[in-house]
Amino acid sequence: MNFKRQEGFRFVFNEAIDAKFKLRLNGRDLNFEPYECKIIDISPRGIKMFSEAKIGEYLNNATLQIEVQFVLDVSMIRATGEIVWSKPYANGSQFGVLFHEDENIDELIISEMKQRRKKEVLQDKFTKIKY
Repeated sequence: MNFKRQEGFRFVFNEAIDAKFKLRLNGRDLNFEPYECKIIDISPRGIKMFSEAKIGEYLNNATLQIEVQFVLDVSMIRATGEIVWSKPYANGSQFGVLFHEDENIDELIISEMKQRRKKEVLQDKFTKIKY
């Protein structure tokens, strides 16, 4: 699967963000307990993530959906989308997830990223002044 990003910005984290996800096939959950994953980068419309979960057998199904849960700053974000690409990486796989269109999720991601970035900048300033 080839996929080209068409977005204006994508934020790459210095340290990956912990997240969880569930897979759905035809509207039904495939896993009862969420899989663990790490978010490597994010935009309002999607994420690049890593997981050790073995989900390759499901990726060829056209109705497979993914629900990802994560916190960027303070709010829990639950976004639903589709895995548009995957590739083996270390002891797991990296995945590209394209979120379904939802203005509320787009705005929440942007707002949370702004707040997170403000805190990071203040922390960096404090660290430089301290030393």
